[in-house]
Amino acid sequence: MRTAHIKALLLGAAFACLHANGCAASDAQPQADTAATIPSVEVSANRDNRDKKSYRRMPAGMDPFESEHQLAPRASLRFKVVPRRAGVTLDGLALHIYSKHGNIAVPLASDASFAVPRDAAAAHDDAALAFNRADNSLAWHADMRSPGLPPNARRLGELLLECKVDMVADLVAYIHTPINIMVGKLPDPCRTLPINMFYFADRPLFSVTLVYGARRGVLPADLLHGPALTSLAALQDWTFQRDRVYQIQFKSLYEKGWPDDTLLEFDYIDDDVAAAKPARQGTI
Repeated sequence: MRTAHIKALLLGAAFACLHANGCAASDAQPQADTAATIPSVEVSANRDNRDKKSYRRMPAGMDPFESEHQLAPRASLRFKVVPRRAGVTLDGLALHIYSKHGNIAVPLASDASFAVPRDAAAAHDDAALAFNRADNSLAWHADMRSPGLPPNARRLGELLLECKVDMVADLVAYIHTPINIMVGKLPDPCRTLPINMFYFADRPLFSVTLVYGARRGVLPADLLHGPALTSLAALQDWTFQRDRVYQIQFKSLYEKGWPDDTLLEFDYIDDDVAAAKPARQGTI
């Protein structure tokens, strides 16, 4: 948890997704983390504070996961955060649901992923989810993984469902212009609009290959590591982690016949075999 941008037919407005997610390392101004203590948190979540999310929106994001679970029939829904600027550590990370009547600790896995419990009282109180970090330290995104996949692969249907959850849960960290807010409220923008959604691989990327049976296609190089948006870097969630970033335009892929079970296989820069692999022919 992931950025996105809308192409020319939507007046060139830019989305920034996170997961999936910070300013470039050269531009970042580290702030002190507050891992040792849990700060006081205003209950009303601020749309522009990426480290504080409306509790009402997060369970709402679970609804498309349940209604369209056929896109990821074997996956479970979790959420995840990654650093969005320099100087941010995940050591000692803690997450709470804050409301007028107290707070609920949310358990975190070792990879900083978590499940959001449904709590009617917290939703009624207009509660907020917040980490013990300074503002704008973390990028949030949905995270779904099917058991049995290779460790260097993601499934296309799960990535599409992550996009749908992120849209509803307001985890797509884009610039809040009226047109972008409007697009986020349209029915199924992930699948029906030419939006490039940003995702994070586990490690720095060398290339991404789509695989379905005998069919193969290489993700174009201009969909890796993000576009040049230096003037907007501080407003994007992906630029600090851009060596791990890849973009997907679901509308185009599905129109070209790539099904939900398509795998995205990642070649990582630090893989010893990457340099020895022959150049692949063709792109998607």
